[in-house]
Amino acid sequence: MDLTTRTRLDDQAPAFRARGSSGLLDLRRQLGEAVEAWLTRSPSAETRDGYSRDLFQFLDFAGVPGDEWEKLAQIRPGMVSAWRDRLLERGLTNTAIGRKLSVVRSLYGYVRTYGYTGANPADTAFVAAPPVPRDGKTVAITPEDCRRLLDFPTPETPEGVRDRAILAVLAFTGCRVGEVNRLRVGDYKRSGGHQVLEVCGKGGKERRMPLHPEAVERLEEWLSAIGPSEGGDPLFRPLKTARGKGRDGFLPSPLTRRGLQYLVERYVRTLGLDPNVTVHSFRVTALTTARERGADIVDLQDFAGHADPRTTLGYIRNRDRLSRSPAYVLKY
Repeated sequence: MDLTTRTRLDDQAPAFRARGSSGLLDLRRQLGEAVEAWLTRSPSAETRDGYSRDLFQFLDFAGVPGDEWEKLAQIRPGMVSAWRDRLLERGLTNTAIGRKLSVVRSLYGYVRTYGYTGANPADTAFVAAPPVPRDGKTVAITPEDCRRLLDFPTPETPEGVRDRAILAVLAFTGCRVGEVNRLRVGDYKRSGGHQVLEVCGKGGKERRMPLHPEAVERLEEWLSAIGPSEGGDPLFRPLKTARGKGRDGFLPSPLTRRGLQYLVERYVRTLGLDPNVTVHSFRVTALTTARERGADIVDLQDFAGHADPRTTLGYIRNRDRLSRSPAYVLKY
């Protein structure tokens, strides 16, 4: 039997165990149900949007129309490898490519649990993800530069008071940008003798973050500046006008993720710091600095809201490793 005939027979074989007819329309329906269930299983809208975006990017590359789900059964590892190579050619980072491959792998793993009997074409046994550097890509901030950032916004304007509070939350909690973006006034509260923020993280997971006294002081100043607020009001809000610097008030909507990113970029640029420093750099910096000062990895994992301690270790930079490099002792 030649390869073409074998492939044709494989494509027509029943794809679900004990699920009735193996006809085209039935296969389309069963796979469609499985994909929809996979896309909606996370309570996080951001996670669902990200998975959906990555999946449809792959389907577009593979030439699979969004409603012809039965064609998922025809995807082979070579197609996934070709997509990986195309992403590399486009200049995406290894981390981003690894994430996209994991989305496709997760989908097939889910539909197999759902009853699909085919192989997972994105399994690591078939398709290797590009290696990710041990220290990751996100630039950490030195403690000295972090202090410069914290102290730079002026407390003389409402905008400066807001920005001082935002930078303190980022530096002393290591929160993700989306977590800061979602904070409400009511998430700042007292619990067991501690001032805390109740943070909603990835996948809707909630955790309670005790606050450093400096962050508490700056949040109190900010809440005083904006006046009476309801618990459901956004904690951090955009300016009504850029020229007013907050003196004419703030909008009732939350400061967007892009707004938070631009805020950090603006201060980094003004201070002449490494232009690769981002909002996420505060998260890396908080975890790295806490580890250097003796924090246990289990406590850091809880602090970061990670499900796996290996993820936490990926955020911790060895700032002294470069200084100890043999490159500095070479003489010729």
